[in-house]
Amino acid sequence: MKRQRNSVRSVGRIAAVVACMAMVAAACDNKKDDSAGPASDVPTSSVVDNSSGSPVSSVAPPATTATSDSGATTSAAPAAEVKMGGTLKVSGEAEVSNPWIPAAMQCDSYCYQRAFTFFDPIMAMGTDGKVHPILAESMTPNADFTQWTIKVRPGIKFTDGTPLNADAMIRNIQETGGGLLVSAAIKDLARVPDPADPTKQAIKIEKADEMTFTIFTGEGGDPTKPISWPGFPAYLTQQLGLVASPTWLDAVKADKTKASMPVGTGPFIVESFAPRDKLVVKRNPNYWMKDAKGRQLPYLDSIEFRVIEDSEVAAPALESGDIDMFATSQASVIRDFVDKGDKFNTVVQEKYGETNFILLDQAKPPMDDQRVRCALSKSIDRAEIIESIYGDFLEPATGVFSPGREGYLADNGFSVERDLKGAKKLIADYEAENGPVKVKLGTTATTANAQLRELLKGYWDELGVTTEEVQVPQDAFITDALFGKPPFQMYVWRQYAGTSVDPLNFWWNSRGYAPDGELSLNFPRMQDPKVDELLRTIRTTTVDADRIKASEELNRHFAEQCYFIPTSYTKWGIPMKNSVKGFGTAPTPDGVTLLDGGNFPGQFFMSTLWIDG
Repeated sequence: MKRQRNSVRSVGRIAAVVACMAMVAAACDNKKDDSAGPASDVPTSSVVDNSSGSPVSSVAPPATTATSDSGATTSAAPAAEVKMGGTLKVSGEAEVSNPWIPAAMQCDSYCYQRAFTFFDPIMAMGTDGKVHPILAESMTPNADFTQWTIKVRPGIKFTDGTPLNADAMIRNIQETGGGLLVSAAIKDLARVPDPADPTKQAIKIEKADEMTFTIFTGEGGDPTKPISWPGFPAYLTQQLGLVASPTWLDAVKADKTKASMPVGTGPFIVESFAPRDKLVVKRNPNYWMKDAKGRQLPYLDSIEFRVIEDSEVAAPALESGDIDMFATSQASVIRDFVDKGDKFNTVVQEKYGETNFILLDQAKPPMDDQRVRCALSKSIDRAEIIESIYGDFLEPATGVFSPGREGYLADNGFSVERDLKGAKKLIADYEAENGPVKVKLGTTATTANAQLRELLKGYWDELGVTTEEVQVPQDAFITDALFGKPPFQMYVWRQYAGTSVDPLNFWWNSRGYAPDGELSLNFPRMQDPKVDELLRTIRTTTVDADRIKASEELNRHFAEQCYFIPTSYTKWGIPMKNSVKGFGTAPTPDGVTLLDGGNFPGQFFMSTLWIDG
């Protein structure tokens, strides 16, 4: 059996603001990964340049970097001898909304999978658990981490010939960071009047020269209140860090149809895009990176991305040879391909992933009462759910801190064992004061979700709780939670992948709260001063031990309050033909391997993939 494990270290979760919009409605073994290290080894901030002498938290020393005559940065080559050329056919589960403008995209995992072939990010996560410069040459903080200075990597051009410089990078950060959803995730960047339109606010960014600029923090956007933010570089590994050609952005403003033909600095160039059918990208012959042997990246001539929403359909497409690889979070499909290890190679991303849980609207009764939340949680038989729906392929969850995440605890005070007696007592105590408990349980329309609704209703029937089952259209599911619209009270949910806690700040902070009827990125509508205090410590402390301690305390507090009802931890699998080589070898410019799944589980970088035969 051929089974690789690829630990998902998706630290920079800024893109989860948008990734979640498309992905959380989907309804996945926690084995030690000796190559990755424990969560306490994973910093929220790490940069590779500190030429100013300012202190940097958890920073590895700069790696030696070689530069070719053309200015292309070289990196480690894969061990096997590469065969250049060929077309790779890949499929994913969903189409992107609002393609492909970085400021407008509503991205799930497959959206990012494709976007990273033609857009390079400013920063990226390496397999060493550190954030490394990509389009940036360096990213350096001041002494108290309230300012971050970025030097743009020289000698790079967009595929339309436009040079990459500070102006291009600043424009992208301003436009993407000013969007409704992304701006909500970066509230602690300072805002000032926009020079182009004083009636609007812009991120406080000061340009030093053609290739250098500084980004300023400010608590709640207030430029007079700088706030220490050691983990900020991780936010530039995702949507906020994608850089598109300013020339193309101008063209899109004049003609919206040109948004379907994006222009970046990436290893591939978009050749064609047919929504819900396929995206074809061809090799960028002038890509700025080469491998250690001087071979031009990427290795493939082209990639054909298809959209196959049902993994049960993608599976036979791979077996018949119609596609070469695909990514899926469907446990049964992953398990089947793992068992076919003689015919296919399957990479299983099984750490730092999302949690399957029940999302509760705590803005209204009875979910505003801890007794009801904990009773519903205690009554669940997680082993039965995992056996019945996931074929025993998943592990029961103790909370939304998945294994490997900073702050994860093997014992956070939460028991995955069913406690029907304890659950009945809590319900009885509540009903003595408030009367019968009635709940609404919503899911999207899948066979697995229908089965899960039936199981949950049965557990809660034993408590005397009346459960109304609601099947919610996919296109309304996220909106219901965002605005607290009926029938949202309890929705079956999946979210919160990653290695650190700071990138989840806006999901849980009271600053993200809005009452039912108004947009709230704080989906559970928690208003808890202790949560806010711990999140602030996690964001601002420069001491790793203090950040870890606060993360663990937050984990325990969530378990005690039953703010979420966890069921299982997800897994993602990438089944592929044995002829697909080079997986997990894409480099950073300073010689460290990029972390597949580092932005969202299910993703992988493609510049070093090649076909053997």
